[in-house]
Formats: sequence, C-alpha cells, structure tokens
Amino acid sequence: MSDSNNNSDNSVKSTIPKWIEAKLFESALKEAEPQFQSIEEFKIEPALAPGENYISLMLKAEFVIKLKDDSVKSVSFMLKVCNDSEVLRKMTKEHNVFDIEAGMYRDVVPELEQILRSAGINARFGARTYSLPTEESYILLENLKEYGFSNTNRLEGLDMPHIQSVLKKLAQWHAASAFRVVTKGKYADAYSKGYLKPESYEMFKEMYNNVAPIILDCISQYSNFDVYYDQISKLMPQMTDELFKAVGIGAKEDDEEFKVLNHGDAWSNNIMFQYDEESGDISETYLVDYQIPLFTSPAQDLWYLIMTSCKYEIKLDKFEEMIAFYHKHLDKYLRILKYPKKIPTLKDLHCMLLKHGVWAFSTAMNVMAIVLCDRTKDANMDNFISETESGLAFKKLMYTNARYRKHMEAILPWLLNRGLLECTQ
Repeated sequence: MSDSNNNSDNSVKSTIPKWIEAKLFESALKEAEPQFQSIEEFKIEPALAPGENYISLMLKAEFVIKLKDDSVKSVSFMLKVCNDSEVLRKMTKEHNVFDIEAGMYRDVVPELEQILRSAGINARFGARTYSLPTEESYILLENLKEYGFSNTNRLEGLDMPHIQSVLKKLAQWHAASAFRVVTKGKYADAYSKGYLKPESYEMFKEMYNNVAPIILDCISQYSNFDVYYDQISKLMPQMTDELFKAVGIGAKEDDEEFKVLNHGDAWSNNIMFQYDEESGDISETYLVDYQIPLFTSPAQDLWYLIMTSCKYEIKLDKFEEMIAFYHKHLDKYLRILKYPKKIPTLKDLHCMLLKHGVWAFSTAMNVMAIVLCDRTKDANMDNFISETESGLAFKKLMYTNARYRKHMEAILPWLLNRGLLECTQ
C-alpha cells in the first residue's frame, strides 16, 4: 500500500496530525463499501485553501481500495480535526465543539429528518457521518463532492436562487426543531446553549474590547462615517452584554417567544449545492459544520446568513423579500407538521428580527469581515483573536479591504435607520 502522508512538501506534511494513518479508516471503508477487502493507496491533504476555514482543519482522505472481486475503486472522506493552534485547541476543548457536532450528526440531524419524513416531507440536511477507532477529536464525513455538491464563491456571495434554496432548507430545519421541542421537550444544553455561556462572558468581553479600537479607527475612514460613528462607539463596549441578552443571559427570557434550533454558523462555506446536470438549476442544498447550534429565535440564523452570504446587490434591497420567502416556507412546514402552538406571522418574524437585531451588527462586524477577506496565508483564527503585531495587521486588513468597506458603507446606515445600533435598556 502506498501512503502519501509521507509527502515531500513539508508545509503540507506539517499540517497533517501524526495520529492519522490508513488503517484507522478500515471500519469506515467497510461501512461505506460493503465489498471492501483492503486499502491499496492512501492520500491525505488539506481540503481547503488558507482563509477558507478558521476553527478547524479540514482534510480530504483519498483511498484506492480493492474489493472482494479483486477490482479496485476510489473512495474519499472529509475529515475535520483540531486546528494546530494552541488557542483554538483550548477554545474547542472548552466548548466541546467536536463532541457537539458529532452528537448533532449522530442524533439531532437524523431525528429532524425523520420528523419531516413522518409528515411526508423528504428532506435531508447533510452528509453521512462515520466513526474512527481513536480518542482524538474528529468528524469524519462522506465527501459530498463525489455526488456533485460544491460551495459557491464566498467573495461573490449568493444570488437569489441560491439564497432562497438555503432559506427553504432552514425553514425545514427550524420547523422540525420547533415541533420536536414542543412534542419531546428541550434539547440538552450542549445543543441548545451555543457558545454564549455565562462562563464565556469574560472571554467575549475581552475579545470585543480588544477589537473595538481597530474597528472604530477603520470605520472613521468610511464614507458618511459621522452619521453612525457615535452610535457604534456607544454600542461597542456593550456588545457582549447585548449578545448575551439576546440568548436570555442577563435578561428575562421570553418563554412564549417562538424559538428554534439554529444552525448557528450558516454562511456560504457551510452550505453545499448540487445542480441538475441538464438545466443547471439547484437540485439540493445541504448544511455542514454543526459545531455551534443555538436554541433561540430564528432571527439568529437569518441575520447571520443574510449579512455574511448574500450578494451585495440583494443583501439590503431584497431583504424583506427574503424574509417573506422564509416565512412562507416556515409557515408551510409548521402547518404540515401540525405544530400545536401559535405559528408566528410575518409581522411576528419582523418583530423578532428587530428584537434580536444585535446579531446583524455583530455578524457584520465579525463573521462578514472574515467571509469577505481576500485569500491570504495570514487569514487564520490566531490572527483574528490575537493582539500580536501580525494579528493587528490582519484585522486592519479585514476592516479596510474595499469589498468589506463597500458592504459596510451600505449596511451601517441601514441598521442605524432601523434602530439596530442602539443598546437595549
């Protein structure tokens, strides 16, 4: 058996954890291919370019296997492992993100798919998952690209057909999760609390305090900055409190509010599309990366998706149309499921978006800056959260790049005029 983990390219080799070896995958290969006999060739390499994934390292594991009839076949998996950054290793361990995602794929995703199937809705939310005999943190998935799935260009953003396909998928997910909680009870804290926990307050407070001067300095160079600068300078010191209030920490939680299990990280690189070979139309949409689910208002997923991933031309101009499209499908699926509680109206949904509008500015300021950042070797989480010279330079690069600035110069007045740059009382 040949093994290209002994790659002569030291820069590539150094990113591959030493514990990964071909024999670990034998049980997964037997599950994926019942006629599996032996591994003939094995190759593993980074699946994404620098700047395309921040929290973890995504690897592509490729095999040539011999089958029981002595023929050979190519098989590949996607393997997500811990980033080699000490800071990120600590964060992922503290928040149990790999255990959470494994549980989501093992328990939550199949359950929601079954809820929909039982009501006659044939919906699938993502890739099949497999197990490895190791104590290391990992997620092993089928390679969706083998079935024609692909990501879009994050720098260009999603057009209306793509965004509508995602909104429809989120409506299915949200409806099924809302029905599940009403009929079966609350999700375990691991799946419902997300990363905004009381014990994380100081970490987030420090992060926002550290980045605030850079953001304010960069914003002062935007056109018409004087219109919104004062409001943002007042909001920035309160960002952590505002976000924690949005998920019911430090504020009275509204038990009657419509809530769903949010994907929590719904941006373009975590969404894959399959296309009809003849027409080129979107035939299927899958979500990936279930590390930070959060049981709260659907406003979280909606603000996150639209702010990070829509094309500039539709992000604001088609906002109401996108929300109406999502609501139409949410209403449809809740009715099919015979959801026993009050189904939110379109007006209710807009009220939720205003109430939880802190997600709009928070997402635009953080995740959208990463999404619209040019591809560079310096695009990594260490530079995003650290106060080193390279970290400060990277953040300044993010907040001043022309693409991001164009979006923000439109978004900030739009948020201001909706009262979404105000602190809550």
